[in-house]
Amino acid sequence: MDLRQLGYFTAIVDEGSISAAAKKLHISQPPLSNQMKSLEAELGVTLFERGLRSITLTDAGKLMYERANTILDMASAAKMEIDSLGNGLRGTLRIGMVSSSVTGHAARRLMAFREMYPEVNFQIYEGNTYQLLDGLKTNHIDLALVRAPFPQDGFICHKYREEYFAAVGLPGSLPENPGLDAVAECPLILYRRWEGAIRQTFADKGLSIHLACMVDNAWTSIQMVRAGMGVALLPKSFAEDIPQVQIRELNEETLKTQLMLVKRDDRYISNITKIFFEKFEI
Repeated sequence: MDLRQLGYFTAIVDEGSISAAAKKLHISQPPLSNQMKSLEAELGVTLFERGLRSITLTDAGKLMYERANTILDMASAAKMEIDSLGNGLRGTLRIGMVSSSVTGHAARRLMAFREMYPEVNFQIYEGNTYQLLDGLKTNHIDLALVRAPFPQDGFICHKYREEYFAAVGLPGSLPENPGLDAVAECPLILYRRWEGAIRQTFADKGLSIHLACMVDNAWTSIQMVRAGMGVALLPKSFAEDIPQVQIRELNEETLKTQLMLVKRDDRYISNITKIFFEKFEI
């Protein structure tokens, strides 16, 4: 097994067939098929079932595809880091970001880092906190900007300021009174990640939720607000940079969150990753 074979295999999976991969790789189909047969013989498994127009991954193939991508990513990162030893700080930094961390301020901090190190580029991966933590565990990303709470065993975290949630709505749609009692009268848009905490806070105060919409990320919440669906409950910093909406901070201790920049505590990290982890602030 070598990196070339792994690259061939991932290309076949990505393209959906051996013929399409051969065309993309600019090689003929028979040698590519032979490489896959050799890889399967070495592993002692069938990686995919060959169809007339497409391939179907076996369970072994699915696992191999995941591992192959990790190995290829690590090999690429190693090459870039070795190149950087003689050419200054350069290469790619893979950062996972939850949707509610993708703010104008965060983007400006990334830009400031790149101004300091212009040969560094970013690959941004978006997902929820647990997806991104899994990405750290499998080496698909170098760092993750996520929101607490989450299990922190196995990670090193830079903690940034805690913040309250805020009610976010169209101008004129929010009550002048920023309290939860008044917000409870509005149709609410809930970010599923925080549904449990929000429902518990309302229940503790004897309040009912008038649910208008449930969504999976903060940006979808904003689009629902702009459509006039209702009022969203979101971390305050996320809503501060968004035009055409109004916010009211909710001073509820049970509705607080904290951004954290996270890395694994058991793996070597590149110079780029180390410097970013030490310098980045929100």
